[in-house]
Amino acid sequence: MAVSHSLLAPPAQRAIYRGWLSYVAAWLAAAGLWTLASATSSHVSPLVTLPYGLLNMGVAAVAGVAVWRFTGRMPWRARRRAFYTWHALALVLYAFLYTIAMYLPDILRGDVIVAAKAFRDSPVLWWSVLMGSWLYVMVAGVSYAIRSERARDRDAAAAAEARLLAQQAQLTALRAQLNPHFLFNALHTVSALISHDPRGADRAIERLGDLLRYAMAEDELVPLSLEWAFVLDYLAFEKLRLGDRLRVVERLDPAASEILVPRLLLQPIVENAVRHGIAARAANGTIEVDARVERHALRVRVADDGPGETSEARRSGVGLTSVRRRLAAVFGEDADLRIEQTMPGNGYVVCVTIPRSES
Repeated sequence: MAVSHSLLAPPAQRAIYRGWLSYVAAWLAAAGLWTLASATSSHVSPLVTLPYGLLNMGVAAVAGVAVWRFTGRMPWRARRRAFYTWHALALVLYAFLYTIAMYLPDILRGDVIVAAKAFRDSPVLWWSVLMGSWLYVMVAGVSYAIRSERARDRDAAAAAEARLLAQQAQLTALRAQLNPHFLFNALHTVSALISHDPRGADRAIERLGDLLRYAMAEDELVPLSLEWAFVLDYLAFEKLRLGDRLRVVERLDPAASEILVPRLLLQPIVENAVRHGIAARAANGTIEVDARVERHALRVRVADDGPGETSEARRSGVGLTSVRRRLAAVFGEDADLRIEQTMPGNGYVVCVTIPRSES
């Protein structure tokens, strides 16, 4: 089966084809109107005036291509003498070509004298000149409008690309800040095990390799299910160090598993809970990690039953600061990170809300 070339053409090529088809269709419609108007005023059949309509509008269409190119060489410049002078000359030439279009058959046959006499004695001479001038203004105006719209689209695309590049640079910088922080704390955990639990340290090193592979991957956005699995692996890693002192309660809404979140979104928050809520005290403690879909947003809640301290170090450390900035860079004002409970003795709760966007 043969496949149309237009179906295989790239988007830009198809846009060019559509533009030319629209151009031809507009001039054919104009030729039809010219034919009907001329037939009505002359009280003849439209079949008689149709060749002249096609001839007049055909010449106007071909000259219109030249006008399009001319507007590209003569950018829009208001209050410039050269701009108006050149356009005035181009208008005269366009109107002249349009006016003599009807006499082209005689000219092409060599009957120049006959054509000149008919041109001079034409009862619609000045009407044709006026019509040609009006068509020039229309074609030039539409050409400038299209060029202006394309320029705006290019500027908007360039601005969007610049914003994207800036966002990617910001995210890369934040990841570069967060990854060493994660590695330093993970190595601290391993070092704490070496002296009193060498086997546990070996298991921790093996698990650390899996954690680092995920942490160092390039994709900025991942399904929540992957981030969730990483957080649980991280908590298992910390449990090697803390043992029974650390209890984990996790609840994942199945509807939330495919929602896209920034990589390493939860781990810094969970690490804060482990460090400040559990490891800093001798008693056992519990960390709760909960994710659910509420309306059109994902809500993730990380809570610990620690002392509920409100120290500036916990609020503005590398982890939470990086999470806040990455949320702002990816989701803007649609995302939020809040500390919801910090009363002494009542634990510490961090809630993250991001817009629902599935992979």
